[in-house]
Amino acid sequence: MKSVAITCAMDKELTLVRDLALKQADKRIFCRKSGIGKVNAALTADSLIREHRPDIVLSIGCAGTFQPGLKECDAVVAERVAYHDVWCGEGNVPGQVDGFPLFFECEKSLVDAACAALPEAHRGLLISGDQFFISEEEDLRQKGMYPDALAVDMEGAAVAQVCHLHGIPFLAVKIISDTHLDGKQAQHYEGFWQDMAGKSFAAVEKVLEAL
Repeated sequence: MKSVAITCAMDKELTLVRDLALKQADKRIFCRKSGIGKVNAALTADSLIREHRPDIVLSIGCAGTFQPGLKECDAVVAERVAYHDVWCGEGNVPGQVDGFPLFFECEKSLVDAACAALPEAHRGLLISGDQFFISEEEDLRQKGMYPDALAVDMEGAAVAQVCHLHGIPFLAVKIISDTHLDGKQAQHYEGFWQDMAGKSFAAVEKVLEAL
């Protein structure tokens, strides 16, 4: 029986994911809330791996976007993940942790399976950092680093780095909760959790069924 460890940042995400996980009778699923941010996410991923040695680690949650082709409630399946708030000095490029690749690649077979289950999903780059962006200046900085980034969260790259260290296949699936196109990110985010989160997280159930 395949085992899947799922990390998410917040209680409201965990509640939705646990309800979906209970329907997966053919898998052993371990869900854990990390708390917001890279350190919390890394610690949680490491403890899940050490305790359960899962076949797959899945990072689930919401994310923002600055791409005009995406809208709230769209699903993003990450093909690769990177940091937007790291600079380790000469010999590295911005975003790269010294001694590691700039991009952490998600397991291709998992990406393909997730996208087959969610043909409407967008697949591409997810970037992460310890900041919730509400300014055009910060959006422009991220775009300058990663023009093709589809989604921005606060945990995915840290989980990917831990999986890279342990040699565990990794996948991230994010639901767009806020867009950064009209200067109203905070309002979009609050509206997402009030009105749309439960329906949009149904996409996660399809991914779990496909893995």
